[in-house]
Amino acid sequence: MDEFHFGNRNQRINLEEYQATLTRSTTARPENNFYHWLLGTTWTRFLILVVLVYLCTNVLFALAYLACGVGAITNTEPGSLIDLFYFSAQTMSTIGYGQMTPVGHWPNSIVTFEAFFGIVYSALTTGLAFARFTRPTAGVHFSKVAVVGLHNGMKSFKFRLANVRRSHIVEAQLRLWLVSESMTAEGERYHRSIELPLRRAENPVFSIMWTAMHSLDSASPLLECFMSGSANHQWHLLVTFTGYHESLANQVYARHVYLPKDVQQNARFVDIVTVSPQGKRVIDMANFEKWVPNSSDKLVGEFL
Repeated sequence: MDEFHFGNRNQRINLEEYQATLTRSTTARPENNFYHWLLGTTWTRFLILVVLVYLCTNVLFALAYLACGVGAITNTEPGSLIDLFYFSAQTMSTIGYGQMTPVGHWPNSIVTFEAFFGIVYSALTTGLAFARFTRPTAGVHFSKVAVVGLHNGMKSFKFRLANVRRSHIVEAQLRLWLVSESMTAEGERYHRSIELPLRRAENPVFSIMWTAMHSLDSASPLLECFMSGSANHQWHLLVTFTGYHESLANQVYARHVYLPKDVQQNARFVDIVTVSPQGKRVIDMANFEKWVPNSSDKLVGEFL
């Protein structure tokens, strides 16, 4: 392969509808959920939260200084909230220019607490930022759509995944699970998970792209789900990926969910390998999400 093109696409792990089907009678401790949210959310949301907490706490401390009365902080305009906000920011960051100083028992008590809060807040944000930087991520992008079509004469379920980083993932392993809702003879509802065998579940070196396939023969439980049509949508497909990342020198994981509406029947993926006018083989990842119906190669569909 002489050329490789891949657009900047965000990794898609959309579990909203999957999680919406589950209800919990008890929840985990809120602080644990919040900690994992801080580690898993985007950098934009994380930084916005850090800035908002910093600004809001400084406003609260400024209001506390304002409540202490006129003259509580020297060299400030009487009743000026903005001057007290600046004093609070200097105190929290331990800058201490020396122009504004607290006077009295209550202002000094607030300064003592704010200085302690500033040290703790700085340590927490630094620790969270470091944990986010060092947290290994797989960098695996799954196709938004899966297809059902023929492959060497065998009806197969297929989906794609790509390595969005330049580093290789060695000893990559892929597993496909059918998660469906069942009812016992006693009338109890439960979810059962059935592993669906893949034609190639291991990849010694995952560098660019991988097309995973599951044969829809008479022994496949997934075939019954497709034959039931729209009458039974109480199922979804869960894909798990594990591998050893060369650059991170650590085990990485990824997962994805395919709902019934994400599966295109009687279709195939558009080939990502094309031949340039110069005769070179080019991998064009712009076709990564594209599929065509088996009945016509002219009609190209893309799951958006």
